[in-house]
Amino acid sequence: MSMLVLASASGAPGVTTTALGLTLMWPGDAVLVDADRSASQAILAGYLSGQSTHGAGLQGLLQAHRERRPLGAALAAEWRPLPDLPRKPDEAPPGDRRFVPGFTHLGSVDLFNGVWPGIVEAGRDAAFDLVVDAGRTGHRGLPANLVAGADAIALVCRTSLVSLAAVRLHLAPLVESGAPGRVGLIVVGPGRPYGVREVAEQFGVPVLAEVAWDPSAAQELADGAPVGRRWSRTALGRSLTRAAESLRETMHAGSLVEAP
Repeated sequence: MSMLVLASASGAPGVTTTALGLTLMWPGDAVLVDADRSASQAILAGYLSGQSTHGAGLQGLLQAHRERRPLGAALAAEWRPLPDLPRKPDEAPPGDRRFVPGFTHLGSVDLFNGVWPGIVEAGRDAAFDLVVDAGRTGHRGLPANLVAGADAIALVCRTSLVSLAAVRLHLAPLVESGAPGRVGLIVVGPGRPYGVREVAEQFGVPVLAEVAWDPSAAQELADGAPVGRRWSRTALGRSLTRAAESLRETMHAGSLVEAP
């Protein structure tokens, strides 16, 4: 297993939509974990059309940790199938898709940091990869044990000055927290107005992936409306396919590409 953590410095650059899209396009078995500490339940309300957690998710993993139960088995008990995108009848999905719902009690957020090492250890020999939607980094940064266990950490940003100014504030503490060489950027809407090379040179970390600016396709994925049969062939779908393939290959190779 490899673990990819996605977060944002501020605003709404599309972390959840990107995490969901990467999971759906992942070239292999993948599990999407909603670890957003704001407990927004965005995927349950959007892509899963208002489904309830039915008591499953991170709360169950926290309980298993407290009871010292094996977290590998607990993880499998807490995830649910993630519906695949529409495909041609003869087109097989690239792997199984699972989803672990997020926090349902705000008081559990600060208690969960101690659970991450067990999840990472349980999954090291597993066949699936974890994609973690960590939401905003916040003023205290990401949980230390989540950072320590990640194979790659990507700050998702747009290329506007507002978005990049926030990246400047939050990137340095993340790198200094013990994740040098594992931190990079996922740029949503390259060239609006700054290009990927400019962004990488400015911050001194690699751009791990580029995600196309495609609001209509993003809305289909995020808001719970029926996803069209041609979605995977939209600009957003094609860019997420390329990003997922590149990220998986990079993480399984064990190193990130250096910034220009």
